[in-house]
Amino acid sequence: MEADCSKLPGEGCHAKLLAVAGDKRRAYIVLVRRRAVYSTIAGPVRGEAIVERGWGGRLETGRGTVYIVKPSWIELVESKGARGTQVIYPKDSAYIVLKAGVRRGHKVFEAGTGSGFLTIVLAWALCPEGKIVSFEPRQESAEAARHNLKLAGTPEGCVEIIGSPVEEGLDRYPPESFDAGFLDLPDPWAKLEHAWKALKPGAPLTVFLPTTSQIDKLLSSLHENYTVETVEEILLREWHPNPGALRPNPRMIGHTGFIVRLRKILL
Repeated sequence: MEADCSKLPGEGCHAKLLAVAGDKRRAYIVLVRRRAVYSTIAGPVRGEAIVERGWGGRLETGRGTVYIVKPSWIELVESKGARGTQVIYPKDSAYIVLKAGVRRGHKVFEAGTGSGFLTIVLAWALCPEGKIVSFEPRQESAEAARHNLKLAGTPEGCVEIIGSPVEEGLDRYPPESFDAGFLDLPDPWAKLEHAWKALKPGAPLTVFLPTTSQIDKLLSSLHENYTVETVEEILLREWHPNPGALRPNPRMIGHTGFIVRLRKILL
């Protein structure tokens, strides 16, 4: 039986500990156990103290302060989820889904599933009324994605992971079955014809690629059945939130991939 974590961070719940020690801050995602002790930059934190303080609680330690809050589902998956492949970061996945214009009730396809990070964000936008058909022929990756979907609390029945290549899987559906498509594959140009048949007229096809040479090959393969909407890259830089000493973190999430958004055009 799963723990009820809605009111208190009880035994078996995940909690986010925001530790502050001087001008240093660090977050920890922990599985709460009453008898456990968690190390932080602000000093050790007892599991029993987390349960007693509850959500929004504050713990004064010997070296600083620790705040107890609920982790978001994406923080939980990033920290505790399974990773079979390189994942799509939230800075990219949330933007990809929003710009594709998908919403509840839509039916979309995705390939490959990988660890399911984009799948989870799609489910956040589409579930429970929508449907996500995700193609992942690698069993290890499919299992990791299913684990992460469950960890994120994705409604059952909204996501179907199919263990076949996308070109084989899409051909089983009637033409124009999908409102949008998403490809995270090393050779998306080889799937364009199958995706075109599966998409509704004018529907978006978003492709995530790590290199410019792949983009060039993709764009050279489009012909007249797709038009290019955008080619984009997103960079993320965090800042140190210290009063009187606000400054950027020297470390940042730089290049992770290019987002290419296409639109199906009728021949």
